[in-house]
Amino acid sequence: MPTIYRTGQRIDHYEIIRLLGGGGASSVYLAQDHSALQQVILKFPHDDIIGGAAIFTRYKREEEISNLLSHPNIQRHLNRGEQRSREYLVLEYLRGRTLQAVMNEYAPALLPTLEVLHIISQVCRTLVYVHKQGVIHRDIKPENIMLLDNGEIKLLDFGIAMRERDRQVIWRGFSSPIGTPDYMAPELWWAESGSVKTDIYAVGVVLYELLCGQTPFEEHNGFVLITRHLSHDPAGILERNPALSPALATVVMRAIRRDPSKRYACMQDLLHDLGHLDEVTPITYIPDPPKIGGRYRQVFHIALIVLIICFGIVAFGMLAQYVHHSIR
Repeated sequence: MPTIYRTGQRIDHYEIIRLLGGGGASSVYLAQDHSALQQVILKFPHDDIIGGAAIFTRYKREEEISNLLSHPNIQRHLNRGEQRSREYLVLEYLRGRTLQAVMNEYAPALLPTLEVLHIISQVCRTLVYVHKQGVIHRDIKPENIMLLDNGEIKLLDFGIAMRERDRQVIWRGFSSPIGTPDYMAPELWWAESGSVKTDIYAVGVVLYELLCGQTPFEEHNGFVLITRHLSHDPAGILERNPALSPALATVVMRAIRRDPSKRYACMQDLLHDLGHLDEVTPITYIPDPPKIGGRYRQVFHIALIVLIICFGIVAFGMLAQYVHHSIR
């Protein structure tokens, strides 16, 4: 169980204000920095993660990557290098809403297309910088894009980011898929470490969702979602929003092709086309035929085994509960 920090509790020169949220790897708190006299975000890795050397390496890598990045559209890491009584990160406190929250407020309506292009162009421009520093984000999604009150964006959460030079090390150390399923490029399901093109794919999925109101594969069943990602190209966006310009549809579908070689070569090319749609030659989208076999089949088998194990655990729990009540 992660350590729970109470309102008013002091950690070094920070005072906890409230818990903001958390996930499987960390808990995030709003706190008052009594040294700099400002509010900040404290990100604590869970205690069990600190005890796991391999996973804790990811946490330390986020700290190292933060030292490489300095950009107005990236959430800043603060007070680097200071002595702390325990492991945690100190981040800039941002006043705004995540892109996911904005989308939820608009739903079922869509954001205006010009606003969407303004948001995604900022994301692309930021990732051009990130990639030039040799870093891949690997978890681009609406929850990790903050919209500030002035219309600017901030890119959040480099918790599973990696440096390109570390790709082989990460491949050997972490062989499970990494990311958020709806936004993960198909090759990540093969346990590849990721590349510039996996970020391009994720940005394309966010753009697709903003322009038609849903991600390319709307599946609640995890096994089906994996299968669709691996074996099928997405449905053409014009099928879901015929009002879009053919040029913009061409850009979106090029970003999210299943085959990485058919995507944009770099984020700069995607950014250019978004800003110069009049120069884009519309191309009729033709998905590649479904492909099942080889590495795809291996992943299907793994996913099926995982599902069987999960069902077995649930069944065992139900049986244990039944036996317990029967004894009583």
